[in-house]
Amino acid sequence: TALLIGLCSVQFAGAFTTLGVGRSAHPAHNPAHVVPAAAARRANTNVKSLQLLERHQRLATFARNAFGDDANNSSKNLLLLSRRHLLRSSAACAAILLTHTCNTNVANAAEQLPYGFPSSPILIIGGNGRTGMAVAEQLATAGISTVVSTRTGKDPFAKIKLPPDVREKLQFYDSTAVDVRNMDSIVQALKDTGAGAVVYAASASRAGGNASEVDGTGPANVAQAIMTVGGDIRLVLVSALALDRPDSKSYQITNTMGGYIDKIMDEKYRGEEAVRTIMKGKGKTTPGNYVIVRPGPLLSGKSKNGAADLELNQGDTVGGGLSRDELAGVVVGALVAGEVARGTTVECYRSRTATALQPEFALPSGRELRGDTYAALFRGAKKD
Repeated sequence: TALLIGLCSVQFAGAFTTLGVGRSAHPAHNPAHVVPAAAARRANTNVKSLQLLERHQRLATFARNAFGDDANNSSKNLLLLSRRHLLRSSAACAAILLTHTCNTNVANAAEQLPYGFPSSPILIIGGNGRTGMAVAEQLATAGISTVVSTRTGKDPFAKIKLPPDVREKLQFYDSTAVDVRNMDSIVQALKDTGAGAVVYAASASRAGGNASEVDGTGPANVAQAIMTVGGDIRLVLVSALALDRPDSKSYQITNTMGGYIDKIMDEKYRGEEAVRTIMKGKGKTTPGNYVIVRPGPLLSGKSKNGAADLELNQGDTVGGGLSRDELAGVVVGALVAGEVARGTTVECYRSRTATALQPEFALPSGRELRGDTYAALFRGAKKD
């Protein structure tokens, strides 16, 4: 134990810096710009494992609970702990050191996806919104090459500081604005970037278009653009809970708010159906390469335990709330899970907030999906 404490004292500051503990959400960034896909193909960057990132986050949370936020005084904190806490803290240190030692082996052993590297990045559509930005940052933090596009043609990360390794993976498509109402702009962005996957995080806004244009027609345009460009490009659509339950309170309240979001639930349903139809694939043996993620209400604050606090469901009978970073994690999981998630529609929420969408629905539903990583949540998901 004494030897372990000594090792931890030397390694702790570096380990916590790597893990991001105590670091502000955005420490130093100058925006990078997207390079032509042809030039990027000369690069050969492996996709890092999202499971490794989540392991880091869980270990960091455990260690922070044991030591407190002052990593620089970790040795002093250790001496103040009870024997039981000391052993728990030592175990956390050992796990952190072991994880860092094995980084390369874990990354090499991870499943190699057909996207997420410079010649085939993840393209974020609706990258100026908070959900799109959260997804982009989580992808880049996991070492996955990501390109952000916006309707305005302005880089949402231009004034936000990010660590250099994250900045390197996060690029901005500045060739043209990408407006979901204009399919030609989507096709051009797909061709220019060589995107291997697309995240649709756009939704109605005063400046960007109403629910019919963005939530209904927008996903159809993106799906059609993907089919036009060709190739097996994955689409992850961020949608909404309760779309199959028009009689539920959630649907009725959200659908009748008026203004530019009037009938937004009707339109989101239309957008989902368009994606399923356009990207239908060849039945359940070869389903379309899409994943539809239906989040519940977004809660304030940040996730404490990541995927361990969440569950997915299918059938649209159970829902609940989750934080925006948890939603972003599920979207990233839908990409990293590979074929397991292909052709699925899932509802996502924190387990402890689970609520039956209508009084007659059973709770639990018996269709809950759980996992210790965001990608693992998709194991067992049934195809549409």
